[in-house]
Amino acid sequence: MKRLSFAAKLLLALTATVVVAVVALAIVMNRAVGLRFEEYVSVQTQPRIEALATALEEHYASEGGWQGVQTLLELGAPGGPGGGMGRGELRMTSQTHALALLGADGCVLYASRQYDGPDCLRARQLRGTRALRVDGKIVGYLLAGSGPEEEAFRINIGTALLWAGGAATGVALLLGLLLIRTLSKPLRTLRDAARRLGAGELSYRVPVMGDDELGDVARQFNDMAAALERDEQLRQRLMADIAHELRTPLAVIRAQTEALSDGVFPLTAENLDPIRDQTAVLSRLVEDLRDLALAEAGRLPLEVADVNLGALAQRTCEAFLSQAREKGVALTCEADPDGPNLQADVQRLAQVLGNLLSNALRHTPEAGQVEVRVWADAAGSHLAVRDTGEGIAPDDLAHLFERFYRADPARTRADGGTGLGLAIARQLVEAHGGTIAVESAVGAGTTFTVTLP
Repeated sequence: MKRLSFAAKLLLALTATVVVAVVALAIVMNRAVGLRFEEYVSVQTQPRIEALATALEEHYASEGGWQGVQTLLELGAPGGPGGGMGRGELRMTSQTHALALLGADGCVLYASRQYDGPDCLRARQLRGTRALRVDGKIVGYLLAGSGPEEEAFRINIGTALLWAGGAATGVALLLGLLLIRTLSKPLRTLRDAARRLGAGELSYRVPVMGDDELGDVARQFNDMAAALERDEQLRQRLMADIAHELRTPLAVIRAQTEALSDGVFPLTAENLDPIRDQTAVLSRLVEDLRDLALAEAGRLPLEVADVNLGALAQRTCEAFLSQAREKGVALTCEADPDGPNLQADVQRLAQVLGNLLSNALRHTPEAGQVEVRVWADAAGSHLAVRDTGEGIAPDDLAHLFERFYRADPARTRADGGTGLGLAIARQLVEAHGGTIAVESAVGAGTTFTVTLP
């Protein structure tokens, strides 16, 4: 079975809705018009029907029964009682209306040719008739309905409603078809774009037409395509960066082991040191990549507990004091170890502060200064690391937290950095629900600020 398109399903649904609505409206209109027409006919013929009923009552009273009533109704018998109703009017009423004269038992005594009801009426059906009384006693019933002209009018009304409903249905379907084509065109465009995106054409974008929901879908699609394109570029660059980072230590290890194996270098601890150092670089790179992958996937385990950020900053600064002294950099820490606590993973926060301090010391020259400051306010707890290093160029600030990004690649690699520290720091801070920001000016130093809830 051939699969129906969205436009075909929408057209079928619209057709069913229009047909049901038009049929229901036609039924209601036909019923309403019929009722109003019957009321009109009843009002117009009521005087004549009432006069006929009076004539019938006088006939019964004079004859003592219904003998000769057929002649009275069909011919308008001369000399017969008419209650002011002429014989021509009497004959016209009986010939143009569906009349039935019923006996006291409800059975038909006389019926005009237009009458098509039952031979006997039940008590409930007799409620809609005109009771004929003589001396206070019911002697019969007069049932009057519409005539052929009224029936023809009712049929014409029904036919007109049918044609009007058909025309309305046709116009509605035509307009609906135009609307469906207008609605389905952007969807077809999105379908084709999704196929091109699935085929790897990540640079393709769909035109945005209008500010309605379809326009929003097109914009969301373009945002998704841009994100996929950006992620693909980051993936390609990540693979290239990892290959580049692995090449150097592996090349050193290979060269050193070949030299030792060939006897070029004697097998001494001093000649084994390059292998050990590069192995440490590889281990640190693998561990950093693992932490970054877990953090970006939202699966980094956090052991949350009460943490005093001031005390943590003091301990971390003490651990970096010897490194600062070796470089001739003054390291200070302004933090209250008795300040308020926050809920966080102490090891991960120490890792963040360690990365920031390591970068600050690496980029601060001799006689420079690195300052760590901790404070709290209504916005949360804040940790700032400020250095008096060479600073960062404005073009580099936007890329500072990207993986393997280096404003000064040669210096960073020489100092043993992997280019992942800041990327990991940002992921760890965001895993705690916080933010990390950087301010820098070339020649004036850099300040990293971490805000935690």
